[in-house]
Amino acid sequence: MAGMHQGIPPRQSSDHFTEIGVTAYYVATELTCVAVDGRRGPQVILEGTPLTGRVPSAADDWIADYTQRQSMELRYTHEGNAVVPDLGLVMRVQRAGDAVVTRPLLTIREWTEVTWDSIPMDEWKTF
Repeated sequence: MAGMHQGIPPRQSSDHFTEIGVTAYYVATELTCVAVDGRRGPQVILEGTPLTGRVPSAADDWIADYTQRQSMELRYTHEGNAVVPDLGLVMRVQRAGDAVVTRPLLTIREWTEVTWDSIPMDEWKTF
């Protein structure tokens, strides 16, 4: 799996599939991260619970309960986004008009350890 090398962010590229609301990020030719648009993207479901396009506080509460039930670690990014390293899940948010909705980011586990350095800069700029 692609990742950090001595604190240097890897060279990344992306493909934007705007018609289906998905952005794929790569290091070299390896898929390392998929972002799902909270307004137009497909529904990401975990144990029957939708994660895409939700009210962030409801998603955060559900993730906290889920990780506790599963004995999984729960972290938060510098922006306050929930991170579940065991799932490679970073629950980001984005604007939807005057509201904010969830934007699931699915990534390799290594990137959940150092989200600031690993998550593509274009993704951090998305809100």
